Amino acid sequence: MDYRNIRKSKGWIYNALLPAIYLEYRMLFRKIYLHNRKGVPSNKPVLIASNHPTAFIDPIFFCLFFDPPVYNMTRGDIFRKPFYRKLLEHCNMFPVYRKRDGYGKHDRNDEVFEYCQQKMLDGVAVNIFVEGEHHLDKRVLSMQKGIARIAFGTYENHKLDDLQVIPVGCNYVAGDILRDEAKLNVGSPLFIKDYWEHYQESPGAAINALCSDIRNALIEICYHIEDQDDDVLAEQLLTLWRNDNPANLLPIVENSNNRFLGEKKVLESVNTMAKEQKVVLFEQTSNYFEALKQVGVNDESLTQPQRGDWTWMLLFILGSIPNALGYILSWPVQALAQWVTKNKVKKREFRTSILLGVGAIGNLFYYIIVFSVGLFMGWPILVSTAIMLPLLTWFSFFWNERLAQWHAARAALKHPDRDKMLAMRKAINY
Repeated sequence: MDYRNIRKSKGWIYNALLPAIYLEYRMLFRKIYLHNRKGVPSNKPVLIASNHPTAFIDPIFFCLFFDPPVYNMTRGDIFRKPFYRKLLEHCNMFPVYRKRDGYGKHDRNDEVFEYCQQKMLDGVAVNIFVEGEHHLDKRVLSMQKGIARIAFGTYENHKLDDLQVIPVGCNYVAGDILRDEAKLNVGSPLFIKDYWEHYQESPGAAINALCSDIRNALIEICYHIEDQDDDVLAEQLLTLWRNDNPANLLPIVENSNNRFLGEKKVLESVNTMAKEQKVVLFEQTSNYFEALKQVGVNDESLTQPQRGDWTWMLLFILGSIPNALGYILSWPVQALAQWVTKNKVKKREFRTSILLGVGAIGNLFYYIIVFSVGLFMGWPILVSTAIMLPLLTWFSFFWNERLAQWHAARAALKHPDRDKMLAMRKAINY
């Protein structure tokens, strides 16, 4: 993020929490891939058009990694209570009043449109989740027309030649687990001036054309499985591809979309495959994954025997003390976040958001307490431990992941059916 631009945001909670959440995302995600993040310019009138897999993880990605401060449109019903309204406004959120949330068709949305226009004139970005709902299905839904109406209304009032809609795709391996893999892709801008002549001739047709172009652009930069019946097959093939092409351990954040493009080819092959071929392939993949389940082995450990190399023992031995420190010190907040997520969250789309919220706020207060106690008591070791807490927590995640992978790989290497399962896998031509 370009911190020279952060002061443009009027949300004090947004400004205060960003550094802490920046660290928290490196705990929450094993890998983050960014493509063309500079494609969202500063000091330009920008409307971001994005898909919406999760509740709050997606908009926070934009706030963390795009240069201009981002203001996110949020459903209006959660703004009804004055306290929550102020809280959300200071997090750079603003409401849209939808009929399905209990509002009239145009109830108060004129002021929302004016708000969006003013923000764009101020040179910050406005984000609208154009599908109108959050979902973890790997497909792009139909577009809501609000973004087109805001774009054309702004152009009509202010004639901003650089007014642009920028498609942004958020992609997750799972979307509802800790230590996930995320891919954020920024597409090419759609300039409203290019649609203006069409809009003057036929507003409805121009709105439909812009929405169609946004959806097509999102399909290019998002996971997209056309037929819902292919979801299981697509997920199985993606698992095979990812394990054939393991991600680098470091850095955590990479400016690349090569991994996404490889996954996209897998999904495109499913979308264009003949039905008869899908039937055969689905039978092969299902039999293979069922065989793995029966013997207690996973595809990753079977295909990556190097993860069971004895040289990893050096890391486990040397890292045992930092791991223990990181695990013990982070346990109170991590346990609380897991408990809240398990007992209070019903929808998958909210799980990682709650993990993040409890973790970020809990860790911030926990860090302040540990640091203050160490400072007050004159214990330099406790002060140093507090300063190292984010790194120790990350290392504990990493150490335990590697240990679990090592045990799984060792079990797969010794399994008597290893060659048989590898032969079943080799027969799958994806």
